[in-house]
Amino acid sequence: MNGRHSCRRVAELLSQRLDEPLGRFDTILLRLHLAICRNCQHVEKQLEGVKSLTAALFEGDADLEDEPKKPMAHEAGDRRPG
Repeated sequence: MNGRHSCRRVAELLSQRLDEPLGRFDTILLRLHLAICRNCQHVEKQLEGVKSLTAALFEGDADLEDEPKKPMAHEAGDRRPG
């Protein structure tokens, strides 16, 4: 199994693992590959982040904005003398 094919299989396993438990062989394959492949480690972290955000979104705990929204001048009562 070449590296590219292996990474593709690991991406499939990472996705599958979100929905159902993996079998023993697939779990071993995944752990071995993740121990040596930084790219797949990064993909794993991204998928974990998506899973966490999705769970928070459905629970109503998600903060999707990086910064609080600043009120516009007319919303804040800032009136210019006219």
